[in-house]
Formats: sequence, C-alpha cells, structure tokens
Amino acid sequence: MADTFRLRREGGIVTVTFDLPGEKVNILRAGVLDEFDKVLAALEEEADLKGVIIVSGKEANFIAGADISVIEAVTDPEEGRRLAERGQAVFGRLEALSVPVVAAVNGSCLGGGMELALACTHRVATGAGGTFFGLPETLLGILPGFGGTQRLPALVGLPESLRMITTGARVYPRKALRMGLVDEVVAGEYLLDAARRLIETGKRPRGRKKQPPADRMVSLLLESNRYGRGLILEKARKEVRRKAGEHYPAPLSAVDAVEEGLTHGRKKGLELEALLLGDLVVTPACKNLIRVFRLRERFNSVDTAPAKGLERMGVIGAGVMGGGIAALAAEEGVRVRIVDLSPTALGGALRTVGSAVGKRRSRGAISSAEVSWIPSRISYDTEMRGLGGLHIILEAVAERMDVKKTVLAAIAAAAPKNALIVSNTSSLSITEMAAEVKNPSRVAGMHFFNPVDRMPLVEVIRGGKTSEETALAVTAFARRLGKVPVVVRDRPGFLVNRLLLPFLNEGARLLEDGVPMEKIDAALESFGMPLGPFALLDMVGIDIASHAAANLREGLGERFQPSPVLTAMSDGKRYGRKSGRGFYLYNRRGEKRRDADIESFLSSHVKDRSEKPDGEIVDRLVLAMVNEAALCLEERVVDSAEAVDLGMVLGAGFPAFTGGLLRYADSRGAAEVADRLEALAAEAGSFFEPSGMIRKLADSGGGFYRE
Repeated sequence: MADTFRLRREGGIVTVTFDLPGEKVNILRAGVLDEFDKVLAALEEEADLKGVIIVSGKEANFIAGADISVIEAVTDPEEGRRLAERGQAVFGRLEALSVPVVAAVNGSCLGGGMELALACTHRVATGAGGTFFGLPETLLGILPGFGGTQRLPALVGLPESLRMITTGARVYPRKALRMGLVDEVVAGEYLLDAARRLIETGKRPRGRKKQPPADRMVSLLLESNRYGRGLILEKARKEVRRKAGEHYPAPLSAVDAVEEGLTHGRKKGLELEALLLGDLVVTPACKNLIRVFRLRERFNSVDTAPAKGLERMGVIGAGVMGGGIAALAAEEGVRVRIVDLSPTALGGALRTVGSAVGKRRSRGAISSAEVSWIPSRISYDTEMRGLGGLHIILEAVAERMDVKKTVLAAIAAAAPKNALIVSNTSSLSITEMAAEVKNPSRVAGMHFFNPVDRMPLVEVIRGGKTSEETALAVTAFARRLGKVPVVVRDRPGFLVNRLLLPFLNEGARLLEDGVPMEKIDAALESFGMPLGPFALLDMVGIDIASHAAANLREGLGERFQPSPVLTAMSDGKRYGRKSGRGFYLYNRRGEKRRDADIESFLSSHVKDRSEKPDGEIVDRLVLAMVNEAALCLEERVVDSAEAVDLGMVLGAGFPAFTGGLLRYADSRGAAEVADRLEALAAEAGSFFEPSGMIRKLADSGGGFYRE
C-alpha cells in the first residue's frame, strides 16, 4: 500500500496520494485496484474520520485511465465482464464511504481515472490548460466499465454525458464547472485548500452556484419523464449512427447501458455495462483500435530535445495554412513572424489566428489570459525583413516549384546561417527546392494537413541533402506543436497523397465506366471511409487534386495519368465546395446536394450506365492504395507498415477499426490480395499489376506485419 498510495492524516481529514512507482503517469494497471481496495478498507476503520481527499503524486496527471495492455490481452468476454465488475465493486466501495470524498484533480483525468472521480462526493480541479476530463473508452472500441455510464448522467444530465461517452471528447475545467462535473476550479496552489473546504462545509464557494442556462433547463424538463429521455437517447443514437456507423459498436452499446440504468436502476445498469464491456473487448474493432492507439503512442514518443532552442519562427505566406501553423506555434509559446507581400493576406492570417484562439477558448482549452498572450506572440510584415533572429523559418506559399525555389533562396539570404528552413509542401521535391540554398543540409519539409488545428499528422520530409540533425530537430518541433510526426523520404507525393491519389483517380475511372458516382461514394462510405472519392475531391478542391496528380505523373510516370474526368472538371472551373459546384452542389453552409447537370457535363467522358457490386467498387479503390503502399515500402518512402497505417488513418481518414490500410490487407491475406489485383489488372489496366512485395508475400504466406 505504501508503494502506490500514501496516506496522511491532518485532523480528521486523510489525504490519499496516488503515485505509481516508476511511471510518468498514474494508470490503473494490474494490482492497483486491489491496493486501492485495501486503502478503502483502512479508511473504513479510521476513527473520527471527517473526510478523504484523493490527489495525484504526478505533476500533470491525475489518472490516465486503465492499463491498455490488460484490455489488449483479454480474449474471453467473461474475463472482460469480470474485470469490469471488479472495478465497479471497488468504486462502489469508494462511493459508499460514510464521509465526504473529494477528488483533487490536477492534469489529465481520463477513463478509469474519471470514473474514480465520479465515484467521489465532490471534484475540484486546477484551471491549468493541462487539466481535462474525458471518457475515451469508445475510441478504443469499448465503453466506460467502472460505472461511468451510470454516474456521469446522474451528475451532469443526459445530453452532456452522452456526448462525452459516445465521442470520447475532452472537457476542460471551466466547462466542467459550468456543466456540474466539478464543484470548483482553482489555481494549483489552492487545490488542497479547496478540497478541505468542501469537506468542512459540503458546499461550493458562495456565488459559484448558478441557475442552469435555458438549454439546460429544457434538458432537465425532458429528462424528468421517460418520453423525454427516450427522445434524447434516440437523438444520441442517430448521431452515433451518422458519425460512427455499424463498424464501431461501442458508442451504441454505451447508449444502451445508459438507458438501462435510467429505466431499471443503477444495479441493472452496472450489470449491463459490465456485460457489454466483455462483449466489446474481444471484437476485432477493439483490437484494431488499440493497435492504432499503440502506433500513435510509438510515433509520439520522439525525443523533443533536438527542438530545444527553436523559440522564434518565421512563416512566409499568410494563407490559410500559414495562419493556421502560426497560431499553432504561438499557442505552444513560440514567437512567430508572418511575412506576406499582401496586406489583405496578412489580414486573413490575423483572422485565422483569432478564429483558432476563439475555438480553443470556447472549449475551455485555454484561459482568458492566453487569449491575449497567443496573438501577442505573432508579428506581421509585408517585407522579408527581421529574419536575422529566427531559429526556424517555414514557407507556406503557392504549391509551385518556381515560386517555392524563389522564396527559399530569399529566406536563405536573409536568415541566420544556422536557421532551419522548412517547406510546407504536399507533393513537391524538397531536394530540388534545397538546391537553391547554399547549405541544403538545413532544409527539410513539413507537410501539414488542412485544417491545421484539427488534423494530427505531419509528414516530415527528408530531402536528399537533409542532415540527420535537421531531420531530428524538425521531427521534434512537429511533436512540440502537438502533431504526430511520420518521417518520409523525398519522393513524389510523399506517403499520404501518393496513396490517396489512386483512390481518387480510380473513383473517376469507375465513373468513366458508367458506375454512378453516388453509388461509388456510398460504397466507400459504407466500407468506413469518412468520404467517398467524389465528396473528398470536392472538399480538397478538384483543381488542387488535378495539380497534385500532374506532379505525381511527372515524377512517377504514366501509372498516375489523371482521369479525363478530373481534367474536365478542373477546366470547367468546377472546383468543389470552394466554388459552390463540383461533383455536387454546395450552399453557403457547405451542405451538399445532387447536381442535375453533372451527367450532361461529363457525358463525353462517361460510358453508358453500368452496375457493379459494392465489394468490387471497394476493391478497385482500396486495393489500388494497398498496391501503391507496397511500392512505397519497396522504395523506402517510409520504413515500416506501421508508418503507412498511421499515416493513412491520421492523414487520410482510413477507417481505424481496420487497424490501417496494411492491417486490412493482412486480414484478407496476401494471396487473396494478389489474386484480386491480377484480376483488376486484366479488367482495368496495368496499374493494378501486383507489386513485387505483394507477390513475394503471397508466395511465402507472409504479411506486411510479421507477428
């Protein structure tokens, strides 16, 4: 007990400090629940006990949740049910203590850690940006199994609890206070004082308890009767089906557990919660989502020391990407100088920064003070001057080689000799750009994905002359900005765009063959892609996709010949959402509807209507990506199947429940993939000829993963 939990009594209040030895964060790994149960038994025997405070011994973490390896290892639903019941029993014992218990939260409070906090009488939290609450279990293919589906609705109401449980969304302290999840938010140095005061008074600080807002009052009225609760639950189910679909069973199961408790009482709700967790934990979706989680952990665990000293940044180009990158860096404490020849563009960057800060503030992720501090870290100029004191300079100008070469040469002339020079490019050669720089070893690429504030991936591109030190520093800097870095070799399209272009192009070629585009989009969305190829083309911008396809064709040959459909759309200025018309029509809110004129517009490029089964449509697009991924591994664009899968999940939205593109290929088997590619090559062209790696894996019975 002394190893993990320290007990200290002052007067009648016992402070229990959870400090897992040898770990940076507290996790509920094997044995910890048993130790905590012994702590609770000891507290039950304490004489004249007035209250208990539970606090973390870690600097910026309360409890990060359960041990993922335990969940990973479960293969029997009954074992999963027993694990849930054990956690429920321990937290039930905590809730049943005869004195007030306060969770004093500083740092991340996630999963089982939040369920522990919910079992306490009160919760207080620090207002620091590193403190947040969340139930991310559904993101791992399971549900909160230690009572979270029962206690959270009782505390904060149905709408907010269902949103947190089904999406895994984080809630920051100020919002947690407004919704009733915590009783008080204080500065870190007053955390224990606030906890003691709650025990002694049993009340929030005077003036803090406010009347619920109007929308909360409506929710309370709905929740007070079973018909109203039914409406809220059905709305949650519809939203889950819309966003997650049938491939992710956990969110719907979580709604079922919530409903069971509301309808038949806490005991029945806990029973179903445990039963459902046992069923979910053995599903392929759960195991694959955990694999993706592990990949993200692995690629996030880069050493950030090489980025030390990169405190002043230049951003050349004040477009949407430049403004987004500047806002991201400023939020992380970096001083940024944005340069653009156009005052109008600089005004746009200013608005982009303001919007990014406003979004973060509305979620409670930053404080009121930071709302002022972040913009103050950014300066603006219409001339390339004042670069002499910068440590890293990133260009985010138009995606044209001639423009980027000119800008990089100007940066190199104005910047310190040891400053890192980075290009934000989606497909152009870093090696060719760096030829304009006297010392090309300090030049690398950082391919941010749009929108910058939401897309977690950054491709770090090593040019032919990029030094090891530069690559390490840029990778570390990407991690400092909160991104997941994947290092790629300088080849046309790098990784994600090189794999995504066949997906888009083959969709267009299927349309040429007469397959209706709505059917193609629907088949891929049913497979699990967030968007079908035509909806995605409209979102990316058809002109941008056509330009990228041309770059890939120039670098990789006729295999990447763009479909005439894409060329016709671009030439006809049907660019997609940004122009209001692409393959679909869009209103000002970006809502999509069918375009009755699209068939006549493309009539000269499209054959008579043809029907294909969804499986064939999916194979045509997805196996094109698998084959190209194998070629990327052969060419050492990336070093591993893991890099391919993480890049495609985070950068292209490939369905995480499959484990990633190459996990999906392995699930079908190399022999089947090779056979289907050969059949597609006979039907649709030599682009589908299986790569040497796939043929080799088919012959040996192996897979992209060696396990």
